[in-house]
Amino acid sequence: MYSFIKPEPRPLFSIFSKLWISFIAIVFALFLVANAFISFKNYSLKSRTTEFMQNQKKMNDEIVKIDEITEILSTQVEIANNVTTSNLLLKQSLHNLFDLVPDSITLEEVHMDKNLLIIRGITPSKDVFNQLLASPLKSIFSTSNTSFYQIKNGWYGFVSTNKMDTHEGYNE
Repeated sequence: MYSFIKPEPRPLFSIFSKLWISFIAIVFALFLVANAFISFKNYSLKSRTTEFMQNQKKMNDEIVKIDEITEILSTQVEIANNVTTSNLLLKQSLHNLFDLVPDSITLEEVHMDKNLLIIRGITPSKDVFNQLLASPLKSIFSTSNTSFYQIKNGWYGFVSTNKMDTHEGYNE
């Protein structure tokens, strides 16, 4: 057989086969890249989820601490309001007490406790004290005792001890 062309060795793969193999290799490479990208995103998402869960736990702990502090502060505010109310009542009581004292009686010392009032002072006579100050004190306090002593100018010094059985108007 004679041919007009020079025989060449036949290629292992035809151009069509090479094209298909190239296409399959490119698609396989794209799938590998897509798989790597999805794996990276999955790892990133897991680490972010773990980070967010840790942040959420920290926030919950802080919320619990803030709630405890809020409760403590609320209690302290309530105590402060009670003290303020008690102080206002005490101030009003002292103002009322000083309004009770007539001009003829001079007070030297006033000691006020929760249920006890001790008054020391000077009065022109026992009758003036008994009529002008002892009566109002007896109406306010459960027990009221007064002792008198005479001073040099003829007036009387007195110590009046007044006790209240209840805790009216005072906070402990």
